[in-house]
Amino acid sequence: MAAQKPSAIAEALPGADAIRLLEFVQVGPDRFCNRFSEIARNDHLFGGQVLAQALAAASRTVEGRRCHSMHAYFLRAGSARRSIAFDVERTRDGGRFSTRRVVASQGDRAIFHMECSFHDAESGLAHQVATLPDVPPPESLADIAAMPVEGEMDGLGNIVVAARLFPLLQVRLVDHERMRAPDPSAHRQFWVRVPSAAGCDDPAIQQALLAYLSDFLFSGAALLPHPIQYRSPRLSVASLDHAMWFHHPPHCDDWLLYDCDGLQAGEGRGLTRGLLLDRAGRLIASVVQEALFRPKAALE
Repeated sequence: MAAQKPSAIAEALPGADAIRLLEFVQVGPDRFCNRFSEIARNDHLFGGQVLAQALAAASRTVEGRRCHSMHAYFLRAGSARRSIAFDVERTRDGGRFSTRRVVASQGDRAIFHMECSFHDAESGLAHQVATLPDVPPPESLADIAAMPVEGEMDGLGNIVVAARLFPLLQVRLVDHERMRAPDPSAHRQFWVRVPSAAGCDDPAIQQALLAYLSDFLFSGAALLPHPIQYRSPRLSVASLDHAMWFHHPPHCDDWLLYDCDGLQAGEGRGLTRGLLLDRAGRLIASVVQEALFRPKAALE
């Protein structure tokens, strides 16, 4: 593909077509700029978007291999209104594995970097310990974006508002009443899908969209035992790093159960672990993220 002149401005994503979020302009050898960004109520980039676009850029430099793991660091907050340049380094192409490093930048400032590895699938030992929990099917649950927000914002209200900002996703909480008050179990379960991924048979795009949705409502599980909400003005929250292992090819247009545990919080950070399972109970991916939870002056 011939290099093109990049635009410094990212266009607002038209409609709710997630596939278009992964469109690039190639501006040099292994250098890609996103065309579109989700522009919500503020100028901030959604971390899931950067994860998805970085993985999609890396996948463009690999032939015939699927990503099996990625490890990313969020270095700075990015602007959704500025385009992002993704520089892909072809670290290694071996007999079965390919390794890539991706640096995302805006202007001359790096905002994110990722290491990811791709593998030619091989036959071998297979087992799975994780099982699909006994939860209601998604068809029996309410779409959280359609729920009313009543009175003072509690935990559920904050989640409803968050869901309305992300029209690419459909989300259904397994037990939404538990979100109204602190929950010492630090456990959250919800069904999630990307409806506009229907009909897409490109495994690289499906993986990128799985990375996108893996960042939604995730790190907040580590806040569940505490009487402060994820979107509280008294708390500054930022993703620090995000690791993901892909076990089977995903189909993000179908419902996936996201089973999340906020394992620990302390020293201004929180750690969350999640499992993404399909409706048949197959473990599609495992996710771990550490986030910054910094109380503002109102808490001091």
